[in-house]
This record gives sequence, structure tokens and C-alpha cells, in this order.
Amino acid sequence: MIVEVAVLAGVRSPRGTFSYLAPDGDVPPAGSLVRVPFGPRAALGVVLGNGEPSPAMKSIGHLVHPRPVLHSHQILLARWLAAEYRCALADALRAMLPPALVAAAGTRGLRTPRGERSQAQFAITPEGRAALDGSAIRLGAKQRQALVLLAAGARTESELREVGGDPSAAARLARRGLALASRSLVRRVPLEFGVDDAAAPPEVLSQAQRPAIDAITAALGRHEDFLLHGVTASGKTEVYLRVAAEALAQGLGVIVLVPEIALAPQTLGRFVSRFGERVAILHSALSAGERYDEWRRVLDGAADVVVGSRSALFAPLSRPGLIVLDEEHESTYKQESDPRYDTLAAARELARLAGAVVIAGSATPRVATFFQAKQGRMHLVELPERVGERVVPTVEVVDLRAELRAGNRSIFSRRLRTLLAETMKRGEQAMLFLNRRGYATVVLCRSCGFVVQCPRCDVPFAWHSPGKLLCHRCGLSGAEPQTCPRCGSAQIRYLGSGTQRVEDEVRKLVGDVPIVRLDRDAVRRAGSHVRLFEEMRSGRARVIVGTQMIAKGFDLPGVTLVGVVSADTMLHLPDFAAAERTFALLTQVLGRSGRGAGGGRGVIQTYVPEHYAIRAAARQDYAGFAGAELAERKRFGYPPYGRLVLLQTSAKREETVRRRATELVAKLGPRAGEGEEVLGPAPAFAAKVADSYRWQVVLRGPDPTHLLDAVGDEWTIDVDPASLLG
Repeated sequence: MIVEVAVLAGVRSPRGTFSYLAPDGDVPPAGSLVRVPFGPRAALGVVLGNGEPSPAMKSIGHLVHPRPVLHSHQILLARWLAAEYRCALADALRAMLPPALVAAAGTRGLRTPRGERSQAQFAITPEGRAALDGSAIRLGAKQRQALVLLAAGARTESELREVGGDPSAAARLARRGLALASRSLVRRVPLEFGVDDAAAPPEVLSQAQRPAIDAITAALGRHEDFLLHGVTASGKTEVYLRVAAEALAQGLGVIVLVPEIALAPQTLGRFVSRFGERVAILHSALSAGERYDEWRRVLDGAADVVVGSRSALFAPLSRPGLIVLDEEHESTYKQESDPRYDTLAAARELARLAGAVVIAGSATPRVATFFQAKQGRMHLVELPERVGERVVPTVEVVDLRAELRAGNRSIFSRRLRTLLAETMKRGEQAMLFLNRRGYATVVLCRSCGFVVQCPRCDVPFAWHSPGKLLCHRCGLSGAEPQTCPRCGSAQIRYLGSGTQRVEDEVRKLVGDVPIVRLDRDAVRRAGSHVRLFEEMRSGRARVIVGTQMIAKGFDLPGVTLVGVVSADTMLHLPDFAAAERTFALLTQVLGRSGRGAGGGRGVIQTYVPEHYAIRAAARQDYAGFAGAELAERKRFGYPPYGRLVLLQTSAKREETVRRRATELVAKLGPRAGEGEEVLGPAPAFAAKVADSYRWQVVLRGPDPTHLLDAVGDEWTIDVDPASLLG
């Protein structure tokens, strides 16, 4: 018998598949993981089904795991991904398997999960309580502290550490008979995802939530796509939870996708509180071993609810029945390496193959998604009001041109300063948003005009306090210059503002009030994003300064003021989606305000208060924005009125990429059909990154993908890109 195998070989897998002989006529089922001879070595492969005869066929080495690691609907989805996004089938299959699979696939099969580690667990004894009550038993300081914590309810060594206790002191108490010691099993999941699994009661439903839940649950068991368009704080997560509970009751699996690592613990906590150990997490924040363990829990049927980032879409659920994309509008749902899939498109295809329901939820859905819903290709379900007594915040737009004319050169307008001071006086929380990290965006010599640039990327270095230059493209760092590298002048100035400068300026305004900064620099260490979120949620942090990370779904009832320091940072970028991203970010970050009983306010600072994206965000008017944006898209044939393909090539010599791009345009131009355009060639927005020059060509039209048959391997192909900036 002959079987077709996709070989998972090296960093870049072969584009085609291969035929192998089944050993002793024992045909492995489709989806099986096998080890096969491949050139001079052995490689892992996935069996796809029956194969065609080919010259010099070899036999499969051995079956790695007795059961298939991929289900039939996953194999069909991988074939669709490879065809739709022009990548190797093996790369599409690799995206569905955990990174540690190669290491886990030994000669004796897949190793078992190592996640069932144990930790010490303690309980105070009557003798221990007597010691606390003043008996003659002598206690050291650490042992007394441990007894106090055990009496207060701490149980495990991790819980003791979290509240400042010493597990070794508790162990000594156990040896003295003042505590009981045992071991408890703990899944190998980082502490930052260790959420409270106490059952949380369902929320009281609003008048809009109940019909939304009824409409979606009625579709379970067949393929239907829903756009859940709800204003910020309208209770979308409770809708997900109720529909998920019904799906599980019908024996169906659930996948819940979140766009940002900072949201994963918050969403995971909500689902664990309802569904307990049935929940698995698949996220890049886990180590390779931890992801493998969680993947095995799903494969083995121990978990049927999966929460994670976009790759969690490929969890090996045998009967996926519900797929949720929370914050559907986020650009992180577009994969940036092969397969360069759009997660919503892939989710809808998986749902079609498996007979599942898709919910794409957002207060600011992509206009292309909204357009499809209006056209009837998705069911549109609306949550037009906030739940409970929450009201939409009042938003003011401040014209920074007027501030300059009034002599105010601060990064904060007079109005924002006043509201910030009032908020601090009332003991409430404030958020300040600026989508740039670092302290200054440009380091300039005022004597000769020289700008200090990254030598690898030809873009300006950003200045990060204290005293470090950093390239936000390639990550190269350098020392702060004391004099100009060109003319030797000491007249070095730092222009532009980032979150570090905002934090610094806020400290000057509010004094000793606790401030946290949430950006990529602040969350580099494992678990730091969860620690910062806890500071925000608990109210210990009174002012929160951050980039777009703070706009993504945080529910912080104490925040009553949101200030947008500059609304213009992305608005004028040369990209078809610039206005859409600006509107979504502004609406989302302003939606963090007023989630408590005290209501909320927002301030948008901008140099273009007349722009339709700014005006609509201030009014929280999605329909008004979508109408204006769709009119602009229609004028130029951008999605949803046409499709785009971004082609990019890179090389160490600029002449090489220029020649490639010129030749490709000459080849594709005559092949373009009616209404199709070949735009370019041109340097990419970041024309040089990490010592490589980059040029690009853009295809635009009703469906220009047929032109891709003439594109060579030296080009990366991005079908339906989220951005043309590359």
C-alpha cells in the first residue's frame, strides 16, 4: 500500500508531498505521525491518505504514536491554507503541531506530558493553632509568619510564596507537628496563568444579551458565522461563556481566541471559573514543553475548551463546535510567517469543514467583516448598550494647534491636565495612551541636523531612558551619544514623545501617586504583564500609561479618565487601513473609561480634529465611521471591494532587490486581467531591516491571486495583508 506523506523537514519544508510504502501492508490512518527516510537522514512526517506510485519509493520507518495527531478536518484545513496562502502543505501542517513535537517524538513514540508535577501542600494542626494562641511553644519569625498564613487559608508552597511566606519554614513546622504536609499535583503552566478556579456565578443578562445567546445557540451543530458587534463593556464575554456552556452540553469542543498575551490570563480566568479543568491554554507565552503538555491534554480528550492566541485555532479537538475570536479587529490575528493566514478566514473554513459556529466579537470590527455581515454572508448580532448601569464615557476633542497658539508646548493639553488632577483628587484611576514606546523618537544634532540612525536599518534610533538607543525595527541597541558623530557638537536634542516620557511628565504633575507603564519594554520578563494587570485591577496603580496594549479588553472599573496623548501617530501612515486602525484604537482605549459606577470621561488630543476617524471615535459612532471608511475604500478598490496581495523580496544588495522587483512587474503586468493592477515596484516602508534591503510589489483587483503562479521563491507572498507597510 502507498501513502502520501507531508515531510516536516528543517526550517523550510518541501513544497510538495511524497509517496511511501506502508510497512508490511499496515497502512497508518490519515493524520498519523511517522518517521520516514528523507535523503541521508530520517524526518518526521504526517500521513495524508492514499498516495500515488512514484519511482524509488521507500518504506515508512515507523509509526511515532498509535493514534493520529491530526483529525481529518485539520488535514483538509491545512490543504486549504496551503492553497489559499501559497505556502507548503508541510508548513501548514507544522502550524497545527506544538513546537516541541520533534523533541517529543522519540524512537519509542511521543513522550507523555510532564505537566503533572507536584508541589508541597500544608495544613495547620490544632497544635499549630495553639502555638499561635500563645502556648509555650517557641517559634522563629519565619515559622510564626508561615503559621499565620496557613491559618489565614494559604495551602500550597506557591500560595505561601505569593503572600511572602517561606515554604521551608512550613516544612519545619510539619516536622514539629504544627502543620501537616502532603503533595498535590499541579499542571505545568506558568504562575502568570495560574488563575483562581473558584466557580463564578453567571452574570445577570441584559435585554440584548439574551436574544444574542438564543440566536447563536440555536445554530450549534451546524456551520454558521456570527459577527457579535457590541459596544465596549456590553457583555460580549458573558455571551461567549453561555454559548460555550451549551456547546459543551451537546458534546462539542470550544476554541476561544484572544489577540494579546496581556488578555490571556483575564479571559482564561473567566473560562476556568466556569469550566475548571476542562480548559487548556495554548499560547506563545508558554514554554515549548508547556505548550506540548497542554496540546496533549486536548489530543487525549482531557480538555475540550481551548483558550489562546491565533495558533490555538489548530488545537486537536475531535468535535469543534464553537470558535470565538474576541476583539476580531486586531491585526495580531494575521500570521506574519508561512502560512500567512487571516485567522477569521481560517476559522470560518474550519467551521465549514467541522460543522461549527464562529463568533467574531468586537466593538470595532474590521469594516470588511462588517460589510460581509451587512451583505448577509455573516449573521449580525448587536449589543448596542453597556451592561448594568455603565454609561458610555463623555469624550472631548482637544485641538493641539490651539494649544500651541495659546503658548502651551507641553505634551498635555490644559484640559487633560485639569481632568487628571481632578481624577487623582477623587482617588480614581486614569489611563494615558500613546502608541509609541521609549522616551524620544529622534536623536538630533541642533548644530548640523544629523539624526542618529540604526546602521542596520537606516531608520532613526529611539532614545530609551536611561541612556540607551534602540532600533524598533531590528532591536539593535547603542549608547547615548554625548557629541554629534558628524560634527562633534554637544547640541544633542531628543525630539518626539514615547510612553517613557509620558510617564516622566505625569510624575511631575501628580507627585507620589503610583504609576505603571504597560508597553513592550515593561512586559519583557515572564509574568510581568500579569503583575502589572493586578496592580491596575486592584487600584494600587492610580495612573496607567501605555501603548495599544492597554486598549485591548481590560475591564478596570476604577478607571474614570482616559487621555489620548496623540491620536495622530498612525493616522497619516501610507496604508489603506490607517484610519481603521486609528478609529479602532481610539474607540477601544476610550472604552476602558466609565466601567464602574462613577462613570467616565475621555480626552483626545489631535492636530486634525476634523478627520472622520477622530470625530467618529469621540462619538463612539461605529456606523458613521464604517460608512465614511467604506466610501474611501470603494473609491480605490481596497477591501472589501477588491483583494490585495503584498509581494516582498529582500537581499543584502539594493541593486539585487531593485532588479528582481523590476523584472517581476514586467512579467506580471501583461498577465493582469480587467480591473487588476500591478502596483510598484517600490522600496518597502522600512526599506532596510537588519542589513537587508526590501522592495515590494502590490497586486490589487477582484481576485489577483492567479498572477501568483508566475512569482518565484525569492518573494514572500502575503494574500489579504492586514497592512501594506511590511
